Amino acid sequence: MLTISNLSKAYRGQRILDGVNWFAPDRTRIGLTGMNGAGKSTLLKLIAGQIEPDGGEINLPKGTTVGYLPQEVIGASGRTVFDEAMGAFADLHALEAECRRLEEALGAAPVEGAAHDLLMAAYHDVRERFDGQVRYDLEAETERVLVGLGFRTADFTRDLGTFSGGWQMRVALAKLLLCRPRVLLLDEPTNHLDLEARTWLEEFLAASESLVILVAHDRYFLDVCVQRITEVSRGRLTDYDCNYTAYLAQREERHAQEAEAYGAQQEEIARIEAFVRRFRYQASKAALVQSRIKQLEKMERLTPPDGHERRVKIRLPDPPRSGRIVVGLEQATKRYGDLTVYEGVDLLIERGSKVALVGPNGAGKSTLLKLLVGVEPLTAGRRVCGHNVRLAYFAQDQSAALDAEKSVLEELTAVTPTELMPRVRDLLGAFLFSGDAVEKPVRVLSGGERNRLALAKLLIEPANCLLLDEPTNHLDLTAKEVLLEALLEYEGTVVLVAHDRYILDRLPSQVIEVGHGGALRYLGNYEDYRAKKAAMETGSTSSVGARTGSNGAHENGMRVPSRGAADERGNGAEDAARARVDRDVVRRRARAEEKRRREAEDLESTIAAKETELAELTQVMNDPDFYQTHPEPQRLFSSYARLKREVEALYERLERLSA
Repeated sequence: MLTISNLSKAYRGQRILDGVNWFAPDRTRIGLTGMNGAGKSTLLKLIAGQIEPDGGEINLPKGTTVGYLPQEVIGASGRTVFDEAMGAFADLHALEAECRRLEEALGAAPVEGAAHDLLMAAYHDVRERFDGQVRYDLEAETERVLVGLGFRTADFTRDLGTFSGGWQMRVALAKLLLCRPRVLLLDEPTNHLDLEARTWLEEFLAASESLVILVAHDRYFLDVCVQRITEVSRGRLTDYDCNYTAYLAQREERHAQEAEAYGAQQEEIARIEAFVRRFRYQASKAALVQSRIKQLEKMERLTPPDGHERRVKIRLPDPPRSGRIVVGLEQATKRYGDLTVYEGVDLLIERGSKVALVGPNGAGKSTLLKLLVGVEPLTAGRRVCGHNVRLAYFAQDQSAALDAEKSVLEELTAVTPTELMPRVRDLLGAFLFSGDAVEKPVRVLSGGERNRLALAKLLIEPANCLLLDEPTNHLDLTAKEVLLEALLEYEGTVVLVAHDRYILDRLPSQVIEVGHGGALRYLGNYEDYRAKKAAMETGSTSSVGARTGSNGAHENGMRVPSRGAADERGNGAEDAARARVDRDVVRRRARAEEKRRREAEDLESTIAAKETELAELTQVMNDPDFYQTHPEPQRLFSSYARLKREVEALYERLERLSA
């Protein structure tokens, strides 16, 4: 269990953490949230021992191992990917080498005597420590983790220095996960992961026995991964025993309650002060005045409630009306030397569509965007661009087109239509440029800041088709929400590549899966796409997507029946036979379902009662005077941990019941 007592940290006179008391039980997954600069990364660095606090203590049980993944990892070279990841087991290899040394020494020493006994005792100690840590095949586990994070086996022998920073970050993450520390600290671990790698990481962390504390700007990841949200705001930490979506609702409720209590107290203070001013100089009221003054002095003043993050709403320029077909490809082939990325692809994007391109890294998502935009030439086939189409393309390196000598504000206003000038500062605020930051020269901006400015610049220009390659990189949760709402309200066409599951579940009306030289279209959002993929893999459906490759006729970008379509639909008589079920079986299933429903309701009632107890304990332990009023805090910590385990076990039973 991690406990923090009266922790303080300041930078340049600004208090980041102010007398923080906090605890985190073992085997809990906690997500830190808060505005940029609130102190999330600072807290992780303090726990990791990377920086020293100005005051207070961080306490961990003796022998606790701590693993920390920073936002930026220093590049390395000279070792292969596999060897670097296997470096996680350096301590184990040292123990193994010591075992061998002691075995050789035992073989050379006389069987009898004190020297032999000492060597044997040392050997048993080292062997016990080694066996206690080795619970699996180290090489097989290393391969499993690297593949889970997106590496191919062919990459294992490549020099780490030949990979980009994002891929080197994946190796650092793999190495950290293989270490299996008791406390795992992750600062934006999803930044360089695609959807498949994020899903794998979610599953790994769910099965982890570590205390996990992480910062992430991925709402879906926070929803499925963490059991508690800890908000870092104005030097304080506030816990919410829920995922991110539930936290947003609970935070609104808490803010409303705090605002009401603060307002009531301010009214009471104003009333008392008015009484004192009115009767201060009347001798007959002297006792009452003194009583009111003492009342004010003794009153425990409530702090003003946290100000809500100013939620900027942006509206994209109204798109000029285009033809029904916006952009597309006909019998398109793209090769790079001997590598064929696309072969005979037919793809049409219609007006008003919201399309997400998905597929593993290297499948050709960015290439497909470039082909649709026309910045990448086709090897064969034809690109189609419809009537009155105005494309706006956001590339991953879009920031390279910025003018380094202009200020942030000048760069944006240079392309802003006159009627949109009043919205410029709001748009910059949505992308985390506020106050004096808008006057910064572009040349001094970080890579992330340049990316955000390039995206703002693209969105302010009138266009009726946006083609966006990973536009959410370097955006925090609030900025992503603002962008999502703007794209949802946008009446033009959107084609995007993104690795943010929350956006992919809400924005697209179509998902196009790319890979193996083609593109496969699915109607619906990313969740629908996954469900249909799963159905196809289990054989419960014969044809869910529409292949937009060389095989099959198309109309408006969607597949129409051609020869062989009847074969794809399957035999009707067989389908009907499979659908007939004996009535007795139906009744038995209904009774079993009713029994499961009643058991589930009982479990839910028990869970609700125990979660109420947890909430009450949390409130007690969050009290600033907790350590003064409870001389034996460990008893409460133990009760909290026990309740937490009970609730988790109940949820597991409920999940098994609902499966």
